[in-house]
Amino acid sequence: MRRGGHLSFRSGNPALSAKTFQNLKSSSSGVMTLDGTVNKIAISLMILLLCSYYTFSTQNTSFVFIGMIGGLITAIITIFKKHLSPYTVPAYAVFEGLALGGISAFFSAMYDGIVFQAILITAGIFCTLLFLYKTRIIKVTQNFKLGIVAATGGIAIVYVVNLMMHLFGGSGLPVMDINNASIYSIGFSLVVV
Repeated sequence: MRRGGHLSFRSGNPALSAKTFQNLKSSSSGVMTLDGTVNKIAISLMILLLCSYYTFSTQNTSFVFIGMIGGLITAIITIFKKHLSPYTVPAYAVFEGLALGGISAFFSAMYDGIVFQAILITAGIFCTLLFLYKTRIIKVTQNFKLGIVAATGGIAIVYVVNLMMHLFGGSGLPVMDINNASIYSIGFSLVVV
């Protein structure tokens, strides 16, 4: 960022529109720091994990709908009432934890061991990227963000094509078959990760 320059990043997120930070009053005298952000993310993640563990361990899949509807309502409140975010973010973490725990219980019953693998991979990626970002090994520039969006979009297209193939009676892409342990399927999974 240039000194004295204007920080303007484009976003399709409705919570980050051009008018998001207009007329916003500070709730504290401090400024936003990287450490404070990391700490708040860690607290939200811990709340999510505790709630998802509860739902997963009780195998109560009815919490999925409660979590999804509550999460949607909480997200909408956060978008339109930003001053309530110190309260809505932990509530959102609770609701999403309930939903994810129930979804995980459902998939664990279908595919033994898949939940542990997914959590391990996700936590590994999250912690690694957070470490790289906090130590400033990765510098988030506009080009870096565009590269991430392009890569994510490309992977999303592959997943949509696979979904469409399944919906219209096909067997889907062989590289994405869960029972396929070929070098191509493993390589595709590594690229996605």
